[in-house]
This record gives sequence, structure tokens and C-alpha cells, in this order.
Amino acid sequence: MGRFAVVLPLEPVTAGESFPVSAWPLHVTVVEPFETHHEAAWVVALLGPVLHGRRAVDADASDRAMFGTRRDVPVTLLRDAGPLGAMRVRVLSALREADVDVARARADYRPHVTDTAHGTVAPGRRVRLTQVALVDLRPPEGRAMRTVLAVWPLES
Repeated sequence: MGRFAVVLPLEPVTAGESFPVSAWPLHVTVVEPFETHHEAAWVVALLGPVLHGRRAVDADASDRAMFGTRRDVPVTLLRDAGPLGAMRVRVLSALREADVDVARARADYRPHVTDTAHGTVAPGRRVRLTQVALVDLRPPEGRAMRTVLAVWPLES
């Protein structure tokens, strides 16, 4: 069974790129981790038409917050004019229509960038998100790694 996430990296990534869990690039999660019995290529084929031709997203970093069940994960919240939420709805709808279980998707989605080893996003900063990536959360390299399976550019 495959486990994947859909993210918008702040800096470009490439398909086939791998990184340790401890070194996630800064990103905005569009769809939280989901599982499917389908192959990765099937997920890529499903999401391609949903993401093709979408526009780049500009968002403003607003406030700092703490996420996680213990409120111990530092993040910076993002504010945009609606494209992040709309993209999330489109991708979740496509997955649901294909009978992929996305029950873990939060109803109270708040776009954010989690602090990582690569840094943080300071409140007041504007970010331009120019690509969407499908990330394999169970790559052949092992559970301590992540692999970018596909990248879709967002038009400027």
C-alpha cells in the first residue's frame, strides 16, 4: 500500500529527488498523508489533469502558531486570496471520486509552513508557490526517507 502527500515546495524540487524525513524542504501541505492500494503511477495520472494549467500561488506569511497534538510543532500560517483552499478542494475531490481514503484530511485546514532544518518563514514575508509535488512517504529507500514522485509546474 502506498502512502503519499501533496505539497507546494517553497523552493523547486525535482521528480526522483529524495531527502531524509529530518530534512524536508520548506513546503505547504495541500493534502495530508493518504494511503491507497494503487501504484504511484496511478496517483500521478489521477492528479495530473487536476493540477495541469493551474496558476502560481502568492501567499503572505501572517502569524506564528503551534500545531500537533501536543502543540509542539512550530509553523507560520499563510494567508492567500483563496487559491490554496481551492487547490486542496480540487485534489481532495479527485482522490475521493477515485475511492481513495482521505478521511485524515482536516476540515479546519489552515495553510502553513512548518519549521524545518531548512529554516522558517518569517511573518510578513510573501511566498510565491510555483510547483506542486507528489511525495512518496514510503519509498524503497526506507521509512526515514521521502521521495518526490512527480512535479507539476504552476503557471506564472
